[in-house]
Amino acid sequence: MKNIESNNLELFFDVLDESNNLLYEIYHENYFKLLEMTIENILASDVVCDIENKEDEDKLRAIYAKLSDVKFSVEDVRKALQAIILRGFKETRMPNGNTTPDTLGIFISYLISKLTNKKEVSILDPLCGTGNLLLTVADHLDKKMSLFACDNDVLMTKLTKYSADLMNTDVEIYLQDTMNLNLSNLDFIIFDMPHAEYKDGKYFPYDAFLKYHDMVGEDGAIIGIVENDFFNYDKDLDFKKKLLTDMSIIGIVELPDEMFRAVKPKIIFILQKRKIDNKCFMVKLPSFTNVKEFNDSLIDIENWFLKNNYNSKEEN
Repeated sequence: MKNIESNNLELFFDVLDESNNLLYEIYHENYFKLLEMTIENILASDVVCDIENKEDEDKLRAIYAKLSDVKFSVEDVRKALQAIILRGFKETRMPNGNTTPDTLGIFISYLISKLTNKKEVSILDPLCGTGNLLLTVADHLDKKMSLFACDNDVLMTKLTKYSADLMNTDVEIYLQDTMNLNLSNLDFIIFDMPHAEYKDGKYFPYDAFLKYHDMVGEDGAIIGIVENDFFNYDKDLDFKKKLLTDMSIIGIVELPDEMFRAVKPKIIFILQKRKIDNKCFMVKLPSFTNVKEFNDSLIDIENWFLKNNYNSKEEN
């Protein structure tokens, strides 16, 4: 499992699936408990769970042996694991754990590359869910990174940990309420905000943004995927006043409608702790499959950053 470097997504998925199926015949346990056993076995390159039947143990070893002479790419491992996790949510009839689509993670990694020229950055996902957003960004960003993740759900933090371990990616993970998280001087905070209701005079996304505002350092940025009625709850503009005391809105990206047929449409809201003279960019992304129109949108974003003299010099 070392030197994960080539394309065999389907093989890795099949090994995860075969192992889970066999372990179910042995234990009849919950899907994610079985996945935990599978991943621990793969990481150990051996069968480390208790198996009474020698024949079953040999069958498991034969399944894992399919991985031994293959060099997998980090991206193949991440995608295979996310596919098996989504199957688990479906089979157990659980919500999908706020799993962010790969395309949005790749797009956010692009935004990070436009917002800084630092060679090394710290990135936190304070609402990490299965960890797919953070790990997709990490896999597509050509920088040295210190990665942090937080969720208040035990299963979500476990899935994030196992994904990171299989990808050989270091992530410091916190199992706690995001509002109790105390980190500071971060370069980037990224997240996909779950659906939230306005209750008792409070709108959770606003409280979260203000909390995260205090955790980013100078020139640090917040990139949040939020529901498209995000601004409607700030009737007296109190939230905006507090948030923009030392931050600027860099951009608002309206995401393709087709991504949200079953849920409320979303936008990407981009803020940075710096003052800019020009207005923020506002873009409505077309379908990610429409290459020409999508590239035209990227050109608009590129021109905005060029106009605002971003990335004019390389930083350490």
